[in-house]
Amino acid sequence: MTTQERASQISQKEALKIVVHLQVVLKLGKFYEPNNRILQEQMETLYSSMQTALEREDEIQIYVSQNSISLNRVRVRFDFATYHASKFLLNAFQEREIGSLIFYLGLTKEELTRFMFFLAEKEIPKEDQFEQIFSDFEAASFPHILIEKIPPAEKVETLDKAIATMYFLGIYHLKEIFEQEDEALNLNLTKRWVQSMFNHLAFDESFLFGLTNVKNFDEYTLNHSVNVCLLAIALGRRLGLSRPELMELGVSALLHDLGKLEIPKDILDKPAKLDAGERAIIETHPNLGAEKLIEQASKRGIPDRVIQVAFEHHINIDLSGYPKYVRRTSINLFSKIVKIVDYFDAITTKRVYRPKVFTREEALSLMLEKSGEEFDPLILRTFAGMIGVYPIGSLVVLNTGDMGIVVENNPLASFAHKPKVKLIADPQGNKMDGDIVDLTDLDPDTRRFKRTIITSLDADKYNIPVSDYFLLRAQ
Repeated sequence: MTTQERASQISQKEALKIVVHLQVVLKLGKFYEPNNRILQEQMETLYSSMQTALEREDEIQIYVSQNSISLNRVRVRFDFATYHASKFLLNAFQEREIGSLIFYLGLTKEELTRFMFFLAEKEIPKEDQFEQIFSDFEAASFPHILIEKIPPAEKVETLDKAIATMYFLGIYHLKEIFEQEDEALNLNLTKRWVQSMFNHLAFDESFLFGLTNVKNFDEYTLNHSVNVCLLAIALGRRLGLSRPELMELGVSALLHDLGKLEIPKDILDKPAKLDAGERAIIETHPNLGAEKLIEQASKRGIPDRVIQVAFEHHINIDLSGYPKYVRRTSINLFSKIVKIVDYFDAITTKRVYRPKVFTREEALSLMLEKSGEEFDPLILRTFAGMIGVYPIGSLVVLNTGDMGIVVENNPLASFAHKPKVKLIADPQGNKMDGDIVDLTDLDPDTRRFKRTIITSLDADKYNIPVSDYFLLRAQ
């Protein structure tokens, strides 16, 4: 049975050890002969670790995607000490256009040693890297090793389109739910959509975070609910929830505002501040959503936590908020998660009646001030770590004078201020379709960072629709 057919049993510690020693051997192989003692010791450690895993797993697949390395579907987490090892291996794969390496049971130490030197000794050509480097791979005879080429740009673009299509299908699906009268919810369709988005999050979380910058003012509640769903699943993953729990959390988040379909549109979309009576009507939507879901529960088997989230997502951690809670001392974990992401997406969205729209950084700062009162402190800290110092979609100015959009966070906390940035304007203010630069890149002469963020800017003030960058990727 392959790792594609069952869950991997490999541990994070085991995966990290294999990947780091693979990097060490590849690096040493560029400078030393096979009989070098240090190299032989490292090779022995690498082979021993791989053999232990192979006897249990049948195969080991090392897969590179964006800024991450996975081993048998386990995303390898690097710390400060191993971060540059991960960058070396990522660069080595990308330079050679390797998408994944697969090692099969039966691999010998001699075969692994020959392969590592085969990989290390190859010069990197300027064009057609993969074809030139591995043209004689089969002739070299590595029966227990398979190399797969990194997907071509058109395949990545196709995947981006698929992700964006599913994102907007979620809005369309919710629109159908909101517009139906007394028909039963198609919960199976909802679950399939949540499952699809979970899979896309696992592959390219950064791009989906980028899509949450898309704000459809005409369909605010629908757009908002999809964003809340994506952010909730991503946060739940970091909190260690199981896959079934994440699916249930996703459904709960997607349907959290279901009660708003009972609120008159002239109140929901009022282009001015609500009066006390209108505010009271708005505050009935948690009750209305829970009631609607309870009506559907017997027909569709709706889990209790989905109903709880609809009812509790405006209740604060100190039990203030609405609706008023009676004879309870706490709220559901899913409700705590949805409350955080719901608040974050809401205050970073422009509304006709709200003069102030917070940037994502400002929103996070405001929420941290409310920690322990409105929001669960532990979950909020985890959310802040997920969103990053410069959240995806932030407009930033670099020390080079260039302006850019943050498109990917650095997964290592020590480098949280060093994301990847898409350059969109030069120091003179001229717009450009620039490169995506990694702010952890060092100048080879000075050994200092090539680029640093000086400040972030409010994209609205500069009339820069950052969401357009993510939408253009999907066209």
